[in-house]
Amino acid sequence: MSGTDDKVLEIIWDFGGEASITTIAKEARITPDYARLICEDLERHDYIDFAHRRMCYLRGKGKLEAAKIKVSGSEKRKVVIPEKPNKFGLGKNKKGRFVLEY
Repeated sequence: MSGTDDKVLEIIWDFGGEASITTIAKEARITPDYARLICEDLERHDYIDFAHRRMCYLRGKGKLEAAKIKVSGSEKRKVVIPEKPNKFGLGKNKKGRFVLEY
């Protein structure tokens, strides 16, 4: 994976596991067309999936990769990723962010 792929996964993670193409493009400071190409490549490798061709959301493999990116370079932390999504969200805290440590 390239650095831009990592950045896109990290952006989606930071936005609670789902983000639009325009949000990803704005946060990564790239064009929306390039953001769509990156997201389509990540979809081919089962890191993300599309909802209505505009919203990207993380799949299990993408959650694990994004968690590795978030904790690399810092002290070791416990990463909590539920196997089954609960009925209130996908392992998110009250702010809508994925749980990284507790």
